Amino acid sequence: MLKLGLNNCWATPVYKTSITEDECASLLTQVMETENISTPQSDFSEGSLTDRIPLLKTLAEIKYTEFFRDALEMDLGDFSYDLKSWLTGSTNGYNMDIHNHSGAQFAAVFYLLAEEKDAGGQLVMYDPRVNANRGYDSNKFKHLFSPIEHTPSTGDVLIMPGYVYHSVRQYHSSLRLAVPVDIFIKDN
Repeated sequence: MLKLGLNNCWATPVYKTSITEDECASLLTQVMETENISTPQSDFSEGSLTDRIPLLKTLAEIKYTEFFRDALEMDLGDFSYDLKSWLTGSTNGYNMDIHNHSGAQFAAVFYLLAEEKDAGGQLVMYDPRVNANRGYDSNKFKHLFSPIEHTPSTGDVLIMPGYVYHSVRQYHSSLRLAVPVDIFIKDN
């Protein structure tokens, strides 16, 4: 139902928040104690990090609860869900092609190590309205459809719908660690 005035239809909420320095340090320590950071897993086929690292599960639930409340005006506690997570590592020359998190309703990424601002490695999120820019003068309206870039810092947490296509620009430094955490809402 449309309301009088401006209606922002088909919203795509992207939520930026953070964890504290202490939470980040504790989580990083637990990850380093349980995972081989020299060859991080590329997906959750080896099991989810949220199953092996209770602090990660707790922080993911806290941040998803905030997201559901602030972005969706819903209570995460009203849903049954599974969390699936894995470790990604970025070393010199790393980049990631455009992809989405198909099947997950939402995707979060926790940046555990991301200190070097001039090293590249920006997360680039693309407008999901693939054909919405057809017919618009590209010079006058392109800002309405431009990708959104985020240069991560240690402790940053980003949450977006799983359908949002994104990529990672080439990274030029020694090491960046991130933990994606997808949420899969179950039908009740």
